[in-house]
Amino acid sequence: MNIQDAPPVEGPLETARLRVHHARAPHTDTAAPRVLFLGGSNFDLRYKRSALTSAVASICDLATYEPRGIGRTEQPGGTWTMQDYARDALAVLDALGWTDAIVVGESFGGMTALHLAALAPDRIRRLVIASATAGGPDHRSFDISSFLALSRRDAAVEALCLQDSRNRAMRTDAPDHFATILAARVAFEEAFTDPSIASGGYARLLDARRGHDCTALLSQITQPTCILAGRFDEQARPQAQCALADGLPDAQFHLFDAGHGVLFSTPEATDTAVQFIRVAAPAQS
Repeated sequence: MNIQDAPPVEGPLETARLRVHHARAPHTDTAAPRVLFLGGSNFDLRYKRSALTSAVASICDLATYEPRGIGRTEQPGGTWTMQDYARDALAVLDALGWTDAIVVGESFGGMTALHLAALAPDRIRRLVIASATAGGPDHRSFDISSFLALSRRDAAVEALCLQDSRNRAMRTDAPDHFATILAARVAFEEAFTDPSIASGGYARLLDARRGHDCTALLSQITQPTCILAGRFDEQARPQAQCALADGLPDAQFHLFDAGHGVLFSTPEATDTAVQFIRVAAPAQS
């Protein structure tokens, strides 16, 4: 049986900090590397499942979960920070019984991965960071919390044009095609509303995201890191992602003809991540 024949194991996972909704795509080879995938700010596993069926999952034991504020994961009280998201991720590793892992983070998950790598350097073997920046005043990602005040249709239009600048031209030059991708995005926005927006959890996550700044931590993140950026991404601009790579002691930067979400939308980016993960020699126990 190969990984494609084995459906993901999915459900609640109790950690020392909170109960998360997680999914795991185990590999039949027990020596396969362990990968913790951290998804974006709207990572609801009811709708965002590319990681579980990707080429990345085919070579590793992959686990992922919905972050606090999103989907079926618990929402603790108080004000949340990026350190809370990093500690949540560390608690997930503990609950899985993983002494170490390769961490793949996309967008908001990439921000979390950076804080996690600085928090627990002995637990993180390698990093793949896609569509994320170091934050701070000079290299922050676009503050998408402004979209919460819009209708879900208007938010969908803004998101599509921000995440891939080519969509602006498509809106005028190929309106039928733009209408098709817009309809899909509106459907997601409407479905995502309950519970993540309606509960206020998404707004609280975006408040934490606004405070993301690991610029001063970059020199401490010594794990080999692969940065994947989209040339047409205006949410996490490629210049800021290149600056992230420059600030890390051991990082490689890859730029693709893509927008935000390059990791699973562009086969070349997925292949780059796969090759980077494969380099890691087995070390888990």
